[in-house]
Amino acid sequence: MPQYRWFLAVATSVLSVACSTCGLAAAKTNAVELFPDPVVAKGKGFEIRQSELDEAVANLRATLATQNQSIPDRDRNTVAARLLDRMVVSRILLQKATEEDLKKAKEAADKFIADTKAKAPSEESYRRQLRATGMTPELFEKRANEQAIVETVVARELKSTISISEDDVRDFYENGMDQQAREVKAVVDRLAKEGPETVFYADGKKKLEEITRANLARLERPERVRANIIALYTIDRVTKQELPEPDREAKRALAERLVARLKAGESWSDLASEYSDDLEAKRNRGEYVVVRTAPSLPELAELKAMLFELPINEIAGPITNKLGFYIVRVLERTSAGKMPYDKAAPEIREFLINQELQKRLPEYTEKLKKEYNVEISLPPTNR
Repeated sequence: MPQYRWFLAVATSVLSVACSTCGLAAAKTNAVELFPDPVVAKGKGFEIRQSELDEAVANLRATLATQNQSIPDRDRNTVAARLLDRMVVSRILLQKATEEDLKKAKEAADKFIADTKAKAPSEESYRRQLRATGMTPELFEKRANEQAIVETVVARELKSTISISEDDVRDFYENGMDQQAREVKAVVDRLAKEGPETVFYADGKKKLEEITRANLARLERPERVRANIIALYTIDRVTKQELPEPDREAKRALAERLVARLKAGESWSDLASEYSDDLEAKRNRGEYVVVRTAPSLPELAELKAMLFELPINEIAGPITNKLGFYIVRVLERTSAGKMPYDKAAPEIREFLINQELQKRLPEYTEKLKKEYNVEISLPPTNR
């Protein structure tokens, strides 16, 4: 999904409440009469009740709890107000979605959901992870779709209006200069004229150096390998227990047959998609990027080291370790160092666009709230 999840900056639990309880506002029951559920925000085409805000706060607490975090009591009212503001803007943006927006959002959401499922060892594990955050698969998918719609509308209405010059991209690549660095530099230049001996000048210069150094570090890439890999596991992916001996021998025999077929010229991507036990294989068709300095399972340490030594395009395997049998082929090996400009430029441009997007969002959302006649009426305890 896009990097500018501004409306979910605190946690992903916010957006679902923005729409999933729309029908509750119309329900008038004896319970509502006994326990008033006042409208805390309204605007053209929507209203949000206290119960919806309470649910948003509860969802946020549950999400933070899974990360061993919590909302301090002193921040409770501030957090509630911010959640409500994001819910309001989400309601507005969902109304502004065009048919084309909905189509693009569905494609993005479907990919996000599929990628999330692929990272879980099993369907049950996927559901168990969602339950830990208080969600069902249905609610998670609803949230993903709503989130994608909002992001797509923001991209169309605001992000598409932002352009970054080639000079700015080059300045980032060569000097680490971005929007924040330019703002700090302007202050440093002014202070230099007033007197470089001041402590403020020294602090500003230090801050500028930190920003540009961090930006340039983004362009450094550790040694990496692009490789084809087929994995045939001899352990149960859920229980982590070894498979019975006959099953392990069957995997070994399959691995040997696959090596022979690959050496005979059959398609690696087709065989990986059909036979590899790795959950990512069907999505990436057996092609991976392995980074020298990235953390990995101890069981894969020897295999990882081999990838940085094997000749290019040589089919190797079956390689045995505690997880199973592996067949590998190194396609490309890239030395550590600064990314070439032509490869770095698109990433730099996207980074600078999103930086400018963050700067423009407050004014954009305030304009939306005026356009939709938004009224906020939080009780004093929630302000």
